[in-house]
Amino acid sequence: MSQTKATRQASGPSGLIFVVDDNALLVEYAGAVLKGEGYEVRIFTDPKAALKAMQEADPKPVALVTDYEMGEMNGLELIVSSHKIHPSLKTVLLSGTIDGAFIVGHPAKVHRFLGKPYLPAQLKSMVAELLQP
Repeated sequence: MSQTKATRQASGPSGLIFVVDDNALLVEYAGAVLKGEGYEVRIFTDPKAALKAMQEADPKPVALVTDYEMGEMNGLELIVSSHKIHPSLKTVLLSGTIDGAFIVGHPAKVHRFLGKPYLPAQLKSMVAELLQP
């Protein structure tokens, strides 16, 4: 039985993903979608708390999925700050208020953009594609 579990872990999704959205329902939704795919997920409604946790995390997260509009700190600012802590972090920016053209030329290294509302399959496939070796 332990071999089956080890095989499943080796062949399935792996790595820690941080999901950040100031809307508690939306962060729970995205977290549940990714957990259902086998990822280890930590969710945050406060971007500053996510940054603090990232500094302390060992191992570091492999990806950050964040909303754009979050009040005191937006998703692009969070991505820039996150890359200072973890330069190779993969990022997905979610938004219902801007489109992908908004981030072109922005200093934040956004790997993928997904507009809200989105379907679970869209988030799953985007993150799987992003984390392919």
